[in-house]
Amino acid sequence: MLRMLSGKRFNRSAYVPLRTKFIILFCLLITIPFLVIGTISYKKYIAGVERNTVELSNQVVSQININLEHYIKELDRLTLAPLYDEDMMQILRKHRLPGSGGTYLSTDETLKMNLFISSLAFDRGEIESILVFTNDGGIFSNLDQSVRKRWDRSMAEWMETVEQADGGLAILPPHSAAYYTEAKQGIISVARVIREPYTHAMLGIVKVDLMPRGFGSIVSTVRSSGSGLLQITGKDQVVLYSGAGKLPDSRESYITASAESPYTGLKVTSLMPRAQLREDARELTNSTLIVSIVALMAAYVAAILLSSRLIKPIAHLQSKMRQVKRGLFLERATVTTSDEIGQLTEGFNTMIGEIDRLVKEVYETRLKEREAELLALQSQIHPHFLYNTLEMVNMLALQGNTRELSGVVTSLGKLLRYTVGHREQMVYVLDEVKFVEAYLRIQGMRLGDKLEAVIHIDSSFDSCVVPKLILQPLIENVIEHAMGPDKLCLTLTASVEEEDLILSVRDNGLGITRARMLELEEQLYSRQPRAAADAEQGGFGRILKGFALRNVHQRLRLLYGEPYGLTLDNTAEQGVTVSLRLPMNWEAMNDAGPAGDRQGGEE
Repeated sequence: MLRMLSGKRFNRSAYVPLRTKFIILFCLLITIPFLVIGTISYKKYIAGVERNTVELSNQVVSQININLEHYIKELDRLTLAPLYDEDMMQILRKHRLPGSGGTYLSTDETLKMNLFISSLAFDRGEIESILVFTNDGGIFSNLDQSVRKRWDRSMAEWMETVEQADGGLAILPPHSAAYYTEAKQGIISVARVIREPYTHAMLGIVKVDLMPRGFGSIVSTVRSSGSGLLQITGKDQVVLYSGAGKLPDSRESYITASAESPYTGLKVTSLMPRAQLREDARELTNSTLIVSIVALMAAYVAAILLSSRLIKPIAHLQSKMRQVKRGLFLERATVTTSDEIGQLTEGFNTMIGEIDRLVKEVYETRLKEREAELLALQSQIHPHFLYNTLEMVNMLALQGNTRELSGVVTSLGKLLRYTVGHREQMVYVLDEVKFVEAYLRIQGMRLGDKLEAVIHIDSSFDSCVVPKLILQPLIENVIEHAMGPDKLCLTLTASVEEEDLILSVRDNGLGITRARMLELEEQLYSRQPRAAADAEQGGFGRILKGFALRNVHQRLRLLYGEPYGLTLDNTAEQGVTVSLRLPMNWEAMNDAGPAGDRQGGEE
């Protein structure tokens, strides 16, 4: 029984409803594939975007590099134009000597030079200005009002780079242009030294200053949409142009594409942050996520509804099982489906019908047999003490002791009224004690001073319910078998042990030998009585010894089961203690039973 209870407690603590299991299973079957497919799709989408971005960036960079070469070649032709104009060359020859008297720029020279330079800059909106620097410090430009007429080395730190090119085209990174009336910063230019065709003597420098939109116009004609960074760098990785976008961050990851021109020495680099690609894909991802969430919610609702439809007949069957568990064997479950659950319900109904039939045919029959057995055991007690009492009544009648005879007859009437007049199986402890007191009065008249009885039962036990006639056989057994030459003292007590009622009869009589104790225990606790065998071996007197104790023990076992019953203890120095263990029961009795006995006893 303990094992069954512990198993039930374990199952209850680990109990998870079947509907919850179905919902969890359905949700996992829906969510896990969705997450796996979504993750794989997202990664493949990002990988495809990065691959396409790399391809597109390489194409853009290559095209920008080609356009940049064409643009630089056009600027190169502009810087070579003075070599093919004789008037311009004559003017430069006049100012070829540093610090000569030709430092004065005449109006005719200025007019011719400005007209020629303006023709070169015509319809070139990306050119800030075209300037010609003479060796003696003069400046010719298409911007007559905003450019100074003289220059010196403090205004031309960039000239050293141009001179090192030795007549070749020099691309100047962003630098300061102090020769403007209002100095400008970050000017990008191309320049070339003008030399005498035959002597290669330096006649001056032609310089083309570009506006910031110069390189930007080249980039804008090719570059696709996006906010990545595009850079054009010259020698020594000096940045000539940096398009729209934030500067590279070493903490970010970039998709890089670059192309370098062997003609110009310029390198075009495109930097596209990978985080930006994910931002570009965010709109598509958000739309997909919203649709997916709606689909998931619909799937979850469908899972809940489907699980409810599956669990409903099972829950109905479970409720019917609870009713049957409480003993309602007429309950039947309704078959609502034609699947396995319907077959299970039909089997349940068939099983309950069969159990109901078995209960009626077997269990009720067993109860009647058990009740008959209890009545038989109870009736076996009566002749034993009635025989001794009638014998004493006979002796008192022969002696003519009418007063004592009247007392015995009165007590005997109470005993008969208690045992025969009422058929209740259960009585109060108070009624059973009054019956024992009447029995002890009869025995006291018969034995005189040889018997002393003491009853120590607290009044709190008076209303406790016990089986009828369980104390008298114990006291009778003491008087019959423990009486010796000395005075016999017996004590009746009641106590509580582990929420059970313990009724004990202790005596100081002859006691029991070890061999006899083993024999009594075998007779008490054996499944079958040994009455027939004892009759054959030792006669009727041997049957009576211990048979009353066995009857009491068997009655308690039939009523309450183990561990209730009778126990013997002869460990004391003298006598034996017989104890009864019963469950503590405070069930109320009806007034027609023991209450009437108590009234009769008090008269």
